Amino acid sequence: MTSFARDTVDAAIVSDLRRATGRFPNSARLTSLIRTLTAGNQRFAELWAGGAVGAHREDHKIVEHPMVGPIEVDCDVMTDGDAELKIVILSAAPDTGDETKLRLALLSGVAASAPGPREQANHPA
Repeated sequence: MTSFARDTVDAAIVSDLRRATGRFPNSARLTSLIRTLTAGNQRFAELWAGGAVGAHREDHKIVEHPMVGPIEVDCDVMTDGDAELKIVILSAAPDTGDETKLRLALLSGVAASAPGPREQANHPA
């Protein structure tokens, strides 16, 4: 990811976090998180001081998967503004190696959560 892209992503995430603090001004956990990030990360402190408020809606990322390696994906965020619920959708360009790696990554997650032979023996069908 280029430096420009990283800066854009960083700014979007921090502005989204600032938006959350406006919606939940009495959240001790959020206040603690902001305090910790500001004290421990100069880049975060600079972005936080900028005061931008926004919502992180879309992005282009490279996800590092432990089994299949880097996967280039588009990231879209759907929100329900009233409840602050978010659904993050990752997709890869069709008919690419990244699409194949994303499918393998998803399948590896399904396989990892499937019960093993011992668990299946304890839960007969």
